[in-house]
Amino acid sequence: MGVINSRYRAGQLLKKLGYKLSRDYRWPEVHGDLLLLGFALLRAYHRGLIQIVQIGAFDGQVDDPVADILQNENVSAILVEPQKIPYERLMARYATNPRVCLINAAVAEHDGVVKLYVPGSAASPKASLFAQHHRRFGSDAKEVRELEVPSVSVGSLMKRLHGERLHLLQVDTEGMDYQILKWFFDAHVEPDVLNFESLHLSKVERLASRQLLNASGYWWIESDQDTFALKESLVRIQQS
Repeated sequence: MGVINSRYRAGQLLKKLGYKLSRDYRWPEVHGDLLLLGFALLRAYHRGLIQIVQIGAFDGQVDDPVADILQNENVSAILVEPQKIPYERLMARYATNPRVCLINAAVAEHDGVVKLYVPGSAASPKASLFAQHHRRFGSDAKEVRELEVPSVSVGSLMKRLHGERLHLLQVDTEGMDYQILKWFFDAHVEPDVLNFESLHLSKVERLASRQLLNASGYWWIESDQDTFALKESLVRIQQS
């Protein structure tokens, strides 16, 4: 953790001086919005409502990858956000959209209550279920608030779809992404398109997520921030 903290501080200092650290030798460079590309494929192949679940929706504005997608009339979505203030902003944003269902909870293994660790005095997109997650950003433990928030399991979440297939899954949960992905797959829920933040995963979790996607028939690309994946069956060229 100390190494990560030092790298973060060095990166912040260089950024203030007008420099940017890059690792082009390691990560593929992505130009464009892969999630919009996946959504376009869904629209081309699927007739009817496209079912979307977003976990870690925050306020629906800050770097929200599904904001534009939710403007489409053929979309039905469930947005999950555990923090109260961002959740209230989501309510205001989608108050007139009956196709968007909001859940004020964190996705966890079981329904109930879990602890959420929030750096700073206000709501934060860096809030995590991991107590030490703040150290990745150089935050002091004294600045982190421990909150109890409602939790919802993947099983309970999927009941909201009333048996409909999940087409697109977006996950951004500050380090919980692989675990949440695994809960979906363990529940035999394999969306056609998925995108999750792999930035904060350990090397072991990164490898496990790749193996999980490979075993489940996905094509995927891992960038420095996220992993984007498509079901092979969605894009396979049929032989005539």
